[in-house]
Amino acid sequence: MRLGATARTQRIETLDVLRGVSLLGIILVNILAFNYPINYIRLPEFLTTPGDLASEKLLTIFVQGSFYPLFAWLFGYGLQMQRTKAISLQQGFWKFGSKRLAILAVIGLLHAFFIWYGDILFTYAIFGFVLLFFLRLKPIVQTTIGLFLFGLYHFYYVVTYWLYSRNPNYEDGAYYSDITNVKSSVEAYRDGNWLDAFSQRMSDLSIQLSGAMWLQAAFTILPFMILGAAASQWRLIERAKQLKAFWVVLAILGLIIGLYLKIQIYENDMKYFGYAIGALVGAPILAVGYASLLVVLSMIPGGLKILKPFCLTGRMSLTTYLMQSVIQSLLFYGFGLGLYGKLPIETLILIAVTIYILQIVFAWIWLSFFKQGPVEMLWKRITYGKNTENRGN
Repeated sequence: MRLGATARTQRIETLDVLRGVSLLGIILVNILAFNYPINYIRLPEFLTTPGDLASEKLLTIFVQGSFYPLFAWLFGYGLQMQRTKAISLQQGFWKFGSKRLAILAVIGLLHAFFIWYGDILFTYAIFGFVLLFFLRLKPIVQTTIGLFLFGLYHFYYVVTYWLYSRNPNYEDGAYYSDITNVKSSVEAYRDGNWLDAFSQRMSDLSIQLSGAMWLQAAFTILPFMILGAAASQWRLIERAKQLKAFWVVLAILGLIIGLYLKIQIYENDMKYFGYAIGALVGAPILAVGYASLLVVLSMIPGGLKILKPFCLTGRMSLTTYLMQSVIQSLLFYGFGLGLYGKLPIETLILIAVTIYILQIVFAWIWLSFFKQGPVEMLWKRITYGKNTENRGN
């Protein structure tokens, strides 16, 4: 029997819901990067109006840093599921998985070079190759490795920031923006043509793909992929009803502790220490709370029907993610409407939500006729080396 695309009846809708909600969180964060030279400023010190500062604070507490861990966790969960399926069909997974990841890497590079420098697909693909070496391990070993990598990095930075904040010579100074690159970003993205934007994108991409960023990702993205793989082997989503108490407790603790720690970014007297425990520890814990809450809601009678819109975008998550970048480029860059840096954050949030709602409508229409999104269809056709049946819901 040949390894093939997952049939509609085999899909786990809760996983699609989690992907769909993650994509909403991702566009709410990414829309700021499409409008501000994030690489060269500290946004709270760059903003001036009370409305922008308040909106940025809300996004930081409730959204920033709390959805990429979930997306990485889901990536690991899905890759482990594919390996499990291959084994059940008595097939090797290494060749298939490597080819699938290589295609994703190419898609990610095209996205990064020609649409947006903040691409995550290439990063996920590269760490996906690393993850392949961990998939054969037992889930308890995967969990231990994932927690160790996460804890090592975050413990180091939390302690470092704590010691720095307690230093008698500690200065709570302002972050100095890179004025030259701020100016060039505005000129290229808002006032320039596509070639100007491309040139600036290459400069921004050199930061995104720098050694420091890869090192950071190794301790902030890879651990969640490994933990997702462990969760997949334990079938935590598939056995959610049997583990109802586990998910309820995890939701309550994750939401309470995560929000409390993230508030410390603004409320802690030691600024840098407050940022460390909020952004580095609180954000991932809040991600656990969000995911667990969604799993609990999915178990409630009628819950999946209410969450159906998220399920639709989650079923075509790759298409949805890339489409968000295309739409935002046309809205905010000079070769489109040129709205870069012109709108308050409250308006940006409304635009992000509107884009996402339109994507739900698009996904509903598309999936009424096809089983997969257009990019997913292309990805699988290349992977399997033949046309896969895509008609019908």
